[in-house]
Amino acid sequence: MVGTVSGDGRDRAIARIAARQRTIVGAEQLYARGIGKRAIEWRVRAGRMHVVFRGVYSFGCGELPPLAREQAALLSCGKRAFLSHETAAAIWGLMPSLPSAVEVSVVGRRCGPRQGMHVHQIRSIDRRELRPHGGLWVSSPARAVLEISATATAKELIHAVDEGLAGRRFTPRELDEVLARNRPCRGAARLAGIRGDPTATALSRSKREKALLRLIRDAGLPMPETNVAFGRFELDFFWRREGLVVEVDGETFHRGPGAVGRDRDKDLAVRAAGLGMLRFTGDHVLKRPPMVLANIAGALAVRRGGG
Repeated sequence: MVGTVSGDGRDRAIARIAARQRTIVGAEQLYARGIGKRAIEWRVRAGRMHVVFRGVYSFGCGELPPLAREQAALLSCGKRAFLSHETAAAIWGLMPSLPSAVEVSVVGRRCGPRQGMHVHQIRSIDRRELRPHGGLWVSSPARAVLEISATATAKELIHAVDEGLAGRRFTPRELDEVLARNRPCRGAARLAGIRGDPTATALSRSKREKALLRLIRDAGLPMPETNVAFGRFELDFFWRREGLVVEVDGETFHRGPGAVGRDRDKDLAVRAAGLGMLRFTGDHVLKRPPMVLANIAGALAVRRGGG
C-alpha cells in the first residue's frame, strides 16, 4: 500500500518524474507515488501544474520544451501508442513544422478521442516501421510518408519524399517495402504513383533538374536515366542508347573554381568515352526551355544517326 507523502515531498516526487519527461507527468504516475486527485487539483489551481491533455500535466511554469506536447500525447494514450502521420513527418524533417494537433496511432486497442489530438487506431504494425526519437516512439520516416500520403497536398508529399531521400532518412527500397507491407491502405496508390513518376521526385534533384525532366516528358522525347554513376562522377541525365549526357549547372555565384574544374574533368571523361555532352545553366532550363529542348532533340537525332 502506498503511504502518504508530505507537501514538499510530493513536489520533489513530481519534479523527479517531470525532469525525465520534458516537464510532463501523468496522473497514474502520481497516484502510484501516493499523490492523489485532490493534491493534483490543488496544484493545478495554484499554477504549479498545468493541464496538457486529460490526465496529463506539465509541472512548473507552464512553458513547454520541444516535443513536450508529443510526450504528453503518448502518455495520455497509454500503451502501444506512437507518434505518427504529420507529427512523425515533422519530427523527421519531412514537413516544415509540427501540426497544431498531435497525431498518435494506437495499436490493437480502442482509444477514445482526445482534445488537441488526432488518434488513429490500427490493428498491427511491423516493428521495422517504428523508431525511437528522444525517448519517444515514432513512425519510421518511410512509414510517415505513407501515412501522410492520403491527406498531404501533392507538393507536400513530393517534398517529403525528396527530403527523406536527400537526407538519407530512408532509401527508395525502404519506401517501396513500406508500401508493399501496407497495401491496400489510404494513400498507397497515390504514393506509388509519385514513386513511379521520374519527373515528380528523385534523390534531392534540384528545381532545375525537375523542370528539365518535365520538359522532356511533355515534349515526348525519350526519358533519360538520372543520377547515373560514371567512374568517380555522377551524370545528371543519360540517354544510354543514344550515348548522350546532359548536365544542368546550378547558380553561377554558388560555383567556385573547384566546381568548375570538376565539371571540366567530367566533360573530358564523358567525351573520352565517346559519349555526346550538352551542358545547360539553370537559367537556360527555366527561362529558355525551347532552346534547351531543340538542342537535346537535335543531339538525340544525330546520335541515333537520324540527322
